[in-house]
Amino acid sequence: MHAQAGDPDVLAHCVAIVLAKDERDCAALMRLAEKLRFGAVVAHSPALGHDRFDHRLVYYLVHFDYADEDKRKLLFDLRHAGSVSLCFAPVVLFLRDGSAEDIQAHIEMGFDEVISVPEDGRAMATRLAAQIGHEHLYIETRNYLGPDRHRRDKPGHGQVHRMQGEKHARLTILRTPEAGVHIVRRQTVDEAR
Repeated sequence: MHAQAGDPDVLAHCVAIVLAKDERDCAALMRLAEKLRFGAVVAHSPALGHDRFDHRLVYYLVHFDYADEDKRKLLFDLRHAGSVSLCFAPVVLFLRDGSAEDIQAHIEMGFDEVISVPEDGRAMATRLAAQIGHEHLYIETRNYLGPDRHRRDKPGHGQVHRMQGEKHARLTILRTPEAGVHIVRRQTVDEAR
């Protein structure tokens, strides 16, 4: 399968794992994932385990009413899952008419993508597909592993700064249907320079 990067058809090779606070919200987000044409759509459950998704591209889709503390726990648990395909799985939050501040706060929390709904389905699918076939920069510090939180900073708008002198690693990852998820480059940066 050689879909071009950003081609929504690539989602057919991915599984969407849906998280929401209740069954009604979960069902709504599952219907959306099906309309976006994911290859498989399942509700999150501890019974899923991790091994079953090691060789398939996985997305985590999170409903806007999922509690902030649960979002943080999910991000922490995934980024420390021990499986490359889960540690670097795209975690996408769907916000209802999210303000710029809400979007930035969730980017800083560590989401790979924040989509404000309602949005055109084709545009959503294209944004989700952009997680595949492109290199993405992840940052690893003592307290954080996730997408580069500076990627959407604008001067004066909630820039996230690492502690002065803190060492961190810059990991370039690539997700493809053929190879799954792999780390292309790892560079250790010493901020004390």
